[in-house]
Amino acid sequence: MQFEALAKQFALKNLPESEVDISGEVPFEVLAPYRERAITHLAEHMELPGFRPGKVPPATAVQKVGEVGVLEEAAELFIKDFYPELVEAHKLDVVGRPEIKVTKLAPGNPVGLVIRTTLYPEVSVPKTWKFLHEKVALETALPGTDEEVDKTLEDLRQSRKKNDVVPELDDAFAKSVGAFETLDALKEQMKKGITEEKLRRAQSTRRGKLVELLLEQTPLAVPKIFVESELGKIMAQMQEDVQRMGLKFEDYLKHSQKTEEQIRKDFTDQAQKRARLQLILNKLADEESVTADEKEIEAELKHAIEHFPDANPELVRVHIETVLRNEKVLKLLEGAK
Repeated sequence: MQFEALAKQFALKNLPESEVDISGEVPFEVLAPYRERAITHLAEHMELPGFRPGKVPPATAVQKVGEVGVLEEAAELFIKDFYPELVEAHKLDVVGRPEIKVTKLAPGNPVGLVIRTTLYPEVSVPKTWKFLHEKVALETALPGTDEEVDKTLEDLRQSRKKNDVVPELDDAFAKSVGAFETLDALKEQMKKGITEEKLRRAQSTRRGKLVELLLEQTPLAVPKIFVESELGKIMAQMQEDVQRMGLKFEDYLKHSQKTEEQIRKDFTDQAQKRARLQLILNKLADEESVTADEKEIEAELKHAIEHFPDANPELVRVHIETVLRNEKVLKLLEGAK
């Protein structure tokens, strides 16, 4: 590595929420080779009266920004080369973009740098997670009742009312609903559907309780970058839901008498919880070597692209793979073999 020795001289300081500051000084002679590149870059991107874009003479660019401005640009170009080596030298598992602060800058003198970056957090899941399913029993889901079937039928019947005329509940009505020869056949299918829905709700309730237990037993300080990512997803889903209702998001904000920032604040706890859970599921997936089935990924990807042709296929693929892998891990949490 070109800057390995220099990188090892930089000091690390651990900060809350899995962030670190990496600080040190860069000798002026190390930046010197970047000076000409900096001047060229400044001249190419500078707009001045009397010159076409990209045609500002280098000497004019230096005169415009001054030597300190050139040095700032040289430092930025240097950091692009230096940061990957800095990360490798200190064996850091970084996520997101670093925040770079120049603390000392003067021609002929070392340049002081403080680079703040986020590390992928250490996730320590207790081994007892494999036995959590024994603590939460699946609530008994009672079969669908005749009363529930009758209510569902009546709701369906009322939804098909025309000119204040409600259709009779007979075999003809059953045939109009779907491939049912008789009303009894429709009732039987409805009872089966109600029973299955009760079971799904019971399973969902149990999964929710297991997730809460898992979160309780896995203390984890979630980096802000992960919380912001989840907040972005929540806000995007909200805007999509609002548009689906035929409203503009700006109008929705006016009606709710809240700003977008206030809504983001309202959902911060939820975003933090989602981020924590995803980090934990990632850890369990790694520990248990859980991967998503490639055929399932391709099938879901094809379906998604058909419905959202403008979506980025790579991002959609990552999302699908994560969802499918999460589902496998959650089934392990529920006690599946």
